[in-house]
Amino acid sequence: MSCDCGDGAGWAAWHDRMPGKTQALYVQGACQCPTPEYTLTLEPHEPQGTNPDDYLLDLVAQAPEGPVPEVITWTPVSYREETDARYTTVTILPDGPAGIPVQEVS
Repeated sequence: MSCDCGDGAGWAAWHDRMPGKTQALYVQGACQCPTPEYTLTLEPHEPQGTNPDDYLLDLVAQAPEGPVPEVITWTPVSYREETDARYTTVTILPDGPAGIPVQEVS
């Protein structure tokens, strides 16, 4: 069983363009994993899709080693990338939320 990231409720994406700082894209969310101690990361999908406005990220789930209790656990995940590219949405692959709106912070 893998982690379930739902339909996007509780997920957020924003592009920080505040003056005096390096521009960066942030994505945060949480997934329900079958046990505690999963490690989740987000990585850029290669290749990106045909829609240049939708940034694709792969969810990489690392299961814990050894015995752990079988308790469905909310596990946070976040991503940060320095970029001045303008995206309107973020999609989490393979089965995560699609079309998470990117808010502009300036």
